[in-house]
Amino acid sequence: MNRLVLSIVAIFFVLSLVSAANAEIFGDYVGYTACADCHAEIVEGWKTTPHAHAFETLKEQGEEKQQVQGCVQCHVVAMDADGGFIDIELTPELKDVQCESCHGPGLAHTESEDPKDIIGKPGEDNCRTCHTEGQDKNFDYSLKSRFVHGKK
Repeated sequence: MNRLVLSIVAIFFVLSLVSAANAEIFGDYVGYTACADCHAEIVEGWKTTPHAHAFETLKEQGEEKQQVQGCVQCHVVAMDADGGFIDIELTPELKDVQCESCHGPGLAHTESEDPKDIIGKPGEDNCRTCHTEGQDKNFDYSLKSRFVHGKK
């Protein structure tokens, strides 16, 4: 009987730790599925873009690139930020270049639905953190930015 009670207490304790860990991992980043609740059409369009498959593209380039932080950080959401991507096992929901890669953390916006709580129109500087001259020599912001949410 004592073992049963002890086992139940242990299971409850482990489940509490898992819940706390998940809350800490995500922090202010919620992933694109949270955006789809209000912006379904935009999310569906985004799914047709290279950004929606950015992590897979990195994987196709070989195991070595997946180990280089400078490569990975441009293929995931907020790798260097609190609550951002950690690795594919811990935070698979934040792989690929998602909404929050450009619009910033979405938790406050999903809770308030206030446009002031999100970056509504990210500028070229945001894109240039990854689309550098060395990585994407022919990047044309005025052309490419029109297709970031899919074909219009």
